[in-house]
Order: sequence, then structure tokens, then C-alpha cells
Amino acid sequence: MEASDIIIAAIIIAGAVFLLYHSVWKKKGHCPGCGDHGSCDSKKK
Repeated sequence: MEASDIIIAAIIIAGAVFLLYHSVWKKKGHCPGCGDHGSCDSKKK
């Protein structure tokens, strides 16, 4: 492996970790349309 391969792999892994953090831990797994109370309006119908 060359240095450029390692750098590209590190960027991809960092992006995946950021997306995982943003979608799971920061929003606690809520869907994009959910409010602060954790329930979606579409599920109430």
C-alpha cells in the first residue's frame, strides 16, 4: 500500500464515522422528520 491509499482509506473511514455519529448518537436514531419528542407525525395517522 502506498501512502495515498492509506490517506484515501482514512478519509472514507472518517466520513463513515461522522455519518454514524450524526445519524445515531447525535439524533439518537430519530428519523429526519421527527421532532424533539421523538415521534413522527406520519406514524400518528
